[in-house]
Parts: sequence; C-alpha cells; structure tokens
Amino acid sequence: MRFAVLGPVRVWRAAAEVDPGSRQQRLILALLLARAGRPATITDFVALLWGERPPRSAVNIVHLHLGGLRRLFEPGLPPRAPGRWLAGDAAGYRMVVGADELDLLRFRELARRARTVDDPTEAFATYLRALELSRGPCAGAANLTSRPVADFEAVDNEYADLVGEAADLALRAGTARTVLPVLRRVAGQRPLDEAVQARLLLTLAAAGQQAEAVTRYQELRDRLSDDLGIDPGRELQEAYRKVLRQGDSDPAGPSGKPARDEDPGPGGLLVSPAQLLPDLPHFTGREDSLRRALAVIHGRAAALRIVVVEGIPGVGKTTLATHLAYRVADEFPDGQLYADLRGLDPDAALAPGEVLQAFLHALGVRGPDIPANDLARSGLYRSVLAERRVLIVLDNVRDADQVRPLLPGAPGSLVLVTSRYSLAGLAATHGADVLTLDVLSEPEARDLLVARLGPGRALADRRALAEIVTLCGGLPLALAVVAARTMARPGRPLAAVARELHETRGSLDGFDVDDPHSDLRAVFSWSYRGLGPAAARLFRLLAVHPGPDVTLPAAASLAGLPVRAARAVLGELVRGRLVTERRPGRYGTHDLIAAYAGELLRATDTVADRDAAADRLLGYYRRAAYAANRHINPEIDAEPPGLPDGTVDENPATGAEAVDWFVAEREVLRSVMRQAIDRGRVYEAWQLELTVQGYYQRDGWWQEWATVVRECLDAASDAGDPAGAAEMLRSLAGAHFYLGDSTSALALLERALVLFGELGNVSREALTLRNLGEVSFAVGDYDRSTACHHRALRIAESTGDRMAQLDVLCRLAETRYEVGDRASSFETIDRALALSEQLDRDSRRGECHLRRANLHLRERQYVEALTDWTAAEEVSTAIGHRVMMIRAKLGLGDTYHAMGDRSAARTAWLAALSLSDDADPGQADPGQEAGIRRRLAELGHRTDDLAA
Repeated sequence: MRFAVLGPVRVWRAAAEVDPGSRQQRLILALLLARAGRPATITDFVALLWGERPPRSAVNIVHLHLGGLRRLFEPGLPPRAPGRWLAGDAAGYRMVVGADELDLLRFRELARRARTVDDPTEAFATYLRALELSRGPCAGAANLTSRPVADFEAVDNEYADLVGEAADLALRAGTARTVLPVLRRVAGQRPLDEAVQARLLLTLAAAGQQAEAVTRYQELRDRLSDDLGIDPGRELQEAYRKVLRQGDSDPAGPSGKPARDEDPGPGGLLVSPAQLLPDLPHFTGREDSLRRALAVIHGRAAALRIVVVEGIPGVGKTTLATHLAYRVADEFPDGQLYADLRGLDPDAALAPGEVLQAFLHALGVRGPDIPANDLARSGLYRSVLAERRVLIVLDNVRDADQVRPLLPGAPGSLVLVTSRYSLAGLAATHGADVLTLDVLSEPEARDLLVARLGPGRALADRRALAEIVTLCGGLPLALAVVAARTMARPGRPLAAVARELHETRGSLDGFDVDDPHSDLRAVFSWSYRGLGPAAARLFRLLAVHPGPDVTLPAAASLAGLPVRAARAVLGELVRGRLVTERRPGRYGTHDLIAAYAGELLRATDTVADRDAAADRLLGYYRRAAYAANRHINPEIDAEPPGLPDGTVDENPATGAEAVDWFVAEREVLRSVMRQAIDRGRVYEAWQLELTVQGYYQRDGWWQEWATVVRECLDAASDAGDPAGAAEMLRSLAGAHFYLGDSTSALALLERALVLFGELGNVSREALTLRNLGEVSFAVGDYDRSTACHHRALRIAESTGDRMAQLDVLCRLAETRYEVGDRASSFETIDRALALSEQLDRDSRRGECHLRRANLHLRERQYVEALTDWTAAEEVSTAIGHRVMMIRAKLGLGDTYHAMGDRSAARTAWLAALSLSDDADPGQADPGQEAGIRRRLAELGHRTDDLAA
C-alpha cells in the first residue's frame, strides 16, 4: 500500500490506485495520515466530521468508516485480526506506515536529510526532492470540509517553512530559478503569508524578474490594505527594499556573471530561444508521472538528462511534456528548443539534419556558418551547447536514430522526448528514463472535464458526467474533444452529450471535429498508416474479437497465421502503440482505438473475410476450452469440436494449466458465446457453454453460469433446436440449484427429461434423472430421490457407463441414509469411493470423501469424519477446486465444534470464510457465507466485526 496526503488523499494497492471512499471516509483517512502514526480517538473523528453538533449515530458512523478503511486496505483480512495498516488500541486509531508508504513521512525524512547535509548542492537537491512530493494543500481539505482542521494546517505550515529554507539556500547559492516554480505555487496558496511572499520577491529579483517582483509587492500591499486594513510587515517591506536596491546594482546577472546572450558565438550573437508550445491552462492529473519525471530531472543535475514519454495515441504525451517543460523551464536559463519530428509519417518525418539547422538558427548561428554536412552540424550544435543549460523538447519521434544526433554532448541540459513507439534503444545507449503513460484514472478524467467545462456545468449532472468519463475511456484527447464540442453548444445539457456518445458507441462519430490534430480518426490513422500489410490486417481483424483481451494463439487464429508469424505482427502493433500488452501474454486496445479498427474493417474487408475470421476465432476457443475441460471434467458433455483451417490448436498440459486457462479466458469465453449467438452460430454457442459449465460449477461462478445458459437456451428455442434446448434446460437447472432455487431447478429438469425422452437420448435421460434425484433430495423428497437414482443407475449399468454409476452411487448413499437404511448407505458410498479410485478421478474422489464425512458426522463418528474431511481438503487443494475446499473446511469446523473443540472449529470456519471472502463478487454464495458467519457468531464473534 502507498498513501498520499500532501495534496488530495490518494491510496494505491500495489500499482493500482483505489478509491478511498466517501467524503467522510476520506476525511477520517486524511486525519490518520496527517498524524502519520500518532493516534486519533473516536472523539477526534466525531469533531472532525460534525464539529460541536454530531448526530446521535456519530460513533456508529465513525466505526462504519473505519471498517470500510480496513476492507479497503486489506480485503482478505480475517475478521478481528490485527490489521497491517490500520491499528487500534486504548490510545485510539493510527496508521502503521513508514517513509516508503506515506508521502508526508518521506517528506519529513528528506527535510531532515537536507538540513544535515554539508554539501550545499546536495542539500538543495534534497530540498527539491522533498518539495516535489506535494500536490497541493494537505488532504485537499477545501474539498472535504468547510471547517479549519489544525492537523492539516500544521502540515501546510511545515511545508511552507521548508519552502522558505530552500529559497534561502537557493538565494545564497545563486540558483534562485530552480526554486521559483514551487515558491510561486505556495505563494499562490498562501497569499497573505508575508514570510512566503517576501521570499518570492527576493527570488524573483535574483532570477532577473525584478519587474514582476515590484508588481507583486504592490498587489500584495493593496490586498493587505483592502482585506485586512493593515500595511505590509517589516519582513515584507525589507524584502521590497532589497529588490529595489538590487535594481541599482551591477548590471550583471544574479550570479555576478555576464548575461549569456552577451557571449559571442560562431558567426554572431547567441540568443536564448523560447520555443515551447503553449501550456494547457487547465492541466489536471498525471501527478505520479510528473513526480517521477521531476525526480529524474533533479536527481541527475550534473548529467545530461533524457526523459522519454511514451504511450498510445491521444494519451497526452505532448501535453505532459509541455507542462513538465514549463515546470522546470526556469532551471534552464539558456533557452528552450522545440521540434515536431513528424515521426508518425514515414514520408514527412524530419531528418536530424533539418532539425539541427533549425536549432542552430534559433541559437543565433547565421545561415552561412551552418555546415552542409549533418555530422558537422551535430558537432557545431554540441559545441554551441557545451557550456549552456538548455531544455530541448523532441516531439513525435519515430525511433532512437532520429534523436541521437540532437542530443547535447555536455551535461546540464534536459531533453524531453515523446513517441508512440518504444525507444528502448535510447534507454540502453544513453540512459534515457522511459515514462509510459496510461489513460487517466476515473477521478483524473472527471477532474479534466470539470476543469474544461467549469464546475457549475460539469457537476450539474453527475450521472451524465460519469457516463461521459466512461465512454471516453480515460483518453485525454477524447475527453478534450468532448469538452470542446460541449462548450461550443452552451445550451446543451450533459445528458444529451452522454446520450449521443452512447448512441454512437462502436464508432468515432461522437468525437468528430474539424481540426486534423485533434480528430480521433486522424490521430489514430497516423499510427495505422505506418503499419505493414500483415499488421494492418490483424489490427482490423482485432475488431472481430469480442474482448476484453486477446492472446497470441487467439490472434494467430483470428488472422489465420502461424504463431511465429503472428508474434512478429502483434509485436509491430505493440511497438506502434495500437495494441498494449496489458498483462504478460494478453493484449488489448483502447475502446476508441478498437472502434477505429472496426470502422476500417467494415470499409476494407469483405463480409466473407470477416465471417471467416470470426469462425476461426470461435473454432479456436471451442477447441481450447474442450482440451482444458478434459483435465478438470473428463466426462465432458460437449461433442469434440473440429479444428478449422488456419486455427491454432492449444492444449494445456496439466490440470493446473487448464484451470489457469479458464481463469484467464472466462470473460472472453462469455463474450465469444454471445457473439456466436448474434451470428446465428447457435449450436456452437451451446456446445461451448457445455464445455465451460464444469469450470463455472467448480469455481462458483453460478450467477454468470445462469446468465450465459439462459441466453443460449433462448437462442436454441428460437432456432428450433430441441437438443440444444434440452441441454440448456438441464444446465440452467444446475445453476439454479447452486443458487439455492431448487423449485426452479426441478421444473427445468422435468422439461429437459421430457425433451431427452422425445429425442431418444437415453444417456442424457439418465443424467437428468440423476440430477432430479439430487435436487429432490435437497428439498426433502427422499422417495422421489430414491426412485430417480435407481432409474438412473439401471440405465448406467445397462450401458456400461461406470462414471455415471459412480455419480449415482455417490448421491444415492445419502438418500438411503435419510430413509433409514444406514448400513446400506455406508456400503453404497464405499462402493462409489472405490470406483472413483479405480477410475482415477480426483474430483469424484473428493466428492465421495465429502459425502462420507457427512454421514460419519451424523453418526457422531468424529474421528472417521475428520479423516474424510481432511482427505477431501487435500484433494480439493491439489486440484484447485475452491467450492470443494470451502465445503471441506466448513465440515471440519462442524466436526470440531461437535467434539467441543471451539478453537479448532473457529480456525476451520475462519479458513472457510477467508476462501469465501477472497471470491470475486460473481462467485459469492450469500447463503453459505451467512451460514459461516452465523456459526462464528455462536462462538462470540460480533457480526459487524466480521463484516468489517
């Protein structure tokens, strides 16, 4: 975990930022972080949230928010267990954090180091590193509360004091320009802090900006008079007098050296160019990226610094580089150079020699003195910059070769490079630091729209604002286009804007603008035009894939390419930033880039080519899912699929690999089934569902199972496919049964049984009878359960289906127990267990141990029950069967409790609850979880503590 309170409260788990919660919960967290390990009491929190008039439920609300923070920090933390990050004791609650986890503690550590370092240069660099940690006033308090909070103000004062120390050191060392950006920011936040304002005046004058210093003093004097009715204090007046005296002193610069534009150069006067693009007036977000870049810039002051900003089209690379350049421009007094290298267009890309000529002109070298030879130009360029500190921005670079001749030879300068392509070579040969931009987070995207549209309009319809943020996918260019289109129509409500984007989803029609530099189609096309034919074709065909991501074998199947060829083509798309490797081996593209690919596909490729690609893709997933399911459910219900031409044949080698494949592909498989239905491939859709249902069942994805099967059932019924309808009725009954709706499950099974009988499918009829027997047992209809199981067993024996016999015997044992035939029930389950061992079926063996353990428990044969529960636990752990693991641990707890061992029962039940809590929302079984919590509550656990 990482936490930030020097600015708006932010929280990261691993590399992902998480939402700290509601305003009140953020405020509580802010106080805990501002105290940085010192305790805060419930009374402190109540006063923080409500002042002197708290509601009666104030204490309960505070506890609720504290519980919410515990869950936020440690989702898998067992109830009542001591938390790693949030600790509570008699003194109150406190955060357990160090300097690596909390920016405030890191700030204090750097401040202590800066004050104790003997070397002024190192001390100043350390001061800057500390000051760069801040993103604004402590906790962003103005957005959380209207009341002053002493703890937050103390942190802000602490920061202002350190700014003052850094400014004093900068003035003594003659490096005033370096501290000027942060001093300006703090002065803007504390307009009436005379100590801060005094240092700003002195620093401005020392940096050669005396006129601004004088103007600022006059404005501040007027504000003090108008707002407070007082004159400037002694410190501010003395600073002003020093500014005036400095204007009458030596005309040399602040350091006492002649101004650089007086130095003679080759063939003429050297000048200080100022070529930066305009900065955005409402730049928002990117705090982490800026902090990383600034750390590089200020951490290597004695070397040539190169920062490369990479990312997908429209992600804001140039915007960030420009904003960063303005943040540090004062540190490079000899000027700023800018060039758009047009690397996205191979026909129009600038050669390094052209850029060198333009740069030398900008630096004051006369045309006749610029060599014709590129190598000589580069040498002259480096000579001119040898003793200068210049900021150079190289925009839209294609490759490292375009950059190398433009790098200064001497240390002291900074080069900012932007590119859609990977410039790893520049990092390897010149030590460049590469910054890869992702799309904006949801809060950052929302802040961007609020800044562009204004709070009044943007926040008038928060629901529409949230929908616009989602539909733009966090892409800064898309957000900027929508903001511009919205501002151009001031009377149009945000709901209408959101509706237009929603209606045009799947295309870029909602983002049309006349400017080719901001039109999304044009911006994306720059990358597309640079692709080879095979990469361009695969990019278009990726629009056929229903998402959310694709693997190399799936991409190869989609394009009908061998895996080796597909790897090279996919690599070209990744280098061009049209495709991103989101996780190792899994590739995706931004929704709006995917929409662009879809437009190209429909305009370029024939319907036959698109259908063939979709068929290959469906064939790949059917084949791979079937192969994976053979490991975890050998008695697979689906027909073995064929392998279409051009399709990769992927076969997991082990059961663990098979489970991993299903886990990784679950969302894709759901989308592929829906796509098959939409394309009229109903048979393939329900066959794929039969292949996947074993995984749904073993890992507890019951709600998703029900949703997918219902869609397949409707499609099979509409298509007049009785076999598909019968299979889906039986499958849907299984989902309903696991969801606790046995009544619906019985009705669905009865319909399936009739259809299988009409089709003459004896084996499926027997399977359905077995299912009917199990559900009848669950509702207490033991006579019907016995009858169904006996009918199913006779069919299985007549057909020689030993696996079906095993399944029937396993379930029949419990039925016989319920009707009073206890001896026969144990004989039956022993026979089933022996058969499972003969057939070497781990999942069936585990199920037999679970059922026999339950019979032993009911007979109060506790030692035997523990043996079987443990055996089931070992089997389920070995094969990764989460549902079976929970049942085994739950049974262990029940048995220990019956034996009077409350401690062992608690341990087992907590283990079961932990497995249940670790499940994704779609895997949760509310009834089972409630049962575990009820058991634990009987041991003295408070339910609300367990929930927290």
